[in-house]
Amino acid sequence: MPGSVTGTADFAALSARLKEAGATGLRRELYKAIDRSARDLADEIGSVQHLYPYLPDPYAKVLAADLKVRVYKRSGRDPHLTIRAEGREHKRKLAQLDERGILVHPVFAQGPRKGWKWRPQFSHVRQGFFTDPVEQCAPAVRKEILAAMRETKRKLEARG
Repeated sequence: MPGSVTGTADFAALSARLKEAGATGLRRELYKAIDRSARDLADEIGSVQHLYPYLPDPYAKVLAADLKVRVYKRSGRDPHLTIRAEGREHKRKLAQLDERGILVHPVFAQGPRKGWKWRPQFSHVRQGFFTDPVEQCAPAVRKEILAAMRETKRKLEARG
């Protein structure tokens, strides 16, 4: 389809055209649409209901309360969208949990080497609390972003 917007290079070109045209309102609108498309996925990853099938019963609530899922976007030559999960209070080892299904949690140790130590918890943990929803929702998020880009391009061309 001629003039269609299909990916990274098109996003960079569209962003440059918006900047050249001084269309800050359209650019802001596009970025808000991109945020909305990824925010639903980020909210799902951090929800207790999503974590229950992956973690032992009490820990799903604990992790959901401590989990912060952020959306980062970058424009320019290499535009991309990143969704990142991290522990707010404790620097949780989320990669181990997601990739290998190993749940570690902080425990305060007493004695000469007192302080917070990370200990594995051997109970039922399913891998993929982060990667499963990302892989499942990525096509829909991509589709929403491309639709927003097409709409922005249409509005820009209508302006003249």
